[in-house]
Amino acid sequence: MDQFKAFSQQLNPLAAKLNKQFGQVKQFAQEKMGTAEDITELPQEYKDLEKRVDALRNMHTDLLRVTRTYQNSSYDYPAQLQETLGDFGRTVTDKIQQVALSPAEKAASEAAALEERKEVAPPKTLSHALSRASFHGSEQLGLEEPMGSALFKFATVQEKIGDFRMKMDQEITTKFVQPFGTTLNTQIGFAMKARKNVQNARLSLDSAKAQYKTARPERSEASRVEVEQAEDLFVAALEEATTLMKTVLENPEPLRHLADLVAAQLAFYKEAQEILADVAPEIDELSVTQEALYRNSRSE
Repeated sequence: MDQFKAFSQQLNPLAAKLNKQFGQVKQFAQEKMGTAEDITELPQEYKDLEKRVDALRNMHTDLLRVTRTYQNSSYDYPAQLQETLGDFGRTVTDKIQQVALSPAEKAASEAAALEERKEVAPPKTLSHALSRASFHGSEQLGLEEPMGSALFKFATVQEKIGDFRMKMDQEITTKFVQPFGTTLNTQIGFAMKARKNVQNARLSLDSAKAQYKTARPERSEASRVEVEQAEDLFVAALEEATTLMKTVLENPEPLRHLADLVAAQLAFYKEAQEILADVAPEIDELSVTQEALYRNSRSE
């Protein structure tokens, strides 16, 4: 008998929970079909907060979908050249350092570099690809040729721009993408969960009210108590969700993260502009030299 009593005590909370869930589902179905009566109205302030949080959540989702691109180093060069592990895959800096080596040192360096490249792929940015292709062209043409010299200068600059871009990507990833994702999954996620609790509490309240209206006399008092308890739970859930939504909307961090993204972009474009401004006159001068040589050859 004691075992049966203990089993019944364990079963009663489960039965109450299932009955509550059934009431929520029934109330939800009736509302969808338009047969529910006396649906509890949510406060206008609460509904306004919901709209603002939805807009903030959508903004986070949309920006994250785009800015996660910065985590893929080849985003500006999807059609990568099939570069071999040979010289064309080396960086310009590596190649410049090779010039000063003796044949034996160069052979040893080549072997070490080959092993290293098997483990570490060359950067996949468009600027790095331009750098490698331009340096390869300068080697083939020779630095004594204006075009070869210009390609060498261009290759050196493009490698630096590629490095700057990878630095920007890392800054944006750590200062924008990651914290933005954290905010979406924590603060905004907690607020959305609290809103779900409000919806469930409201369905339970309206279900309890509906049952109270049709309760038999002997069940009337118990049903009234259930309505009061459901009202208390609904008010508590409403207050918690309102507080969490206000916290999300007042959080200054997302705007700070956007400022960090802009700062990272500004630093990249500024550095790129400075070195391009330095090399542009030099390449223009080589272009003038090449044009003069061409005219001289045509006039002879």
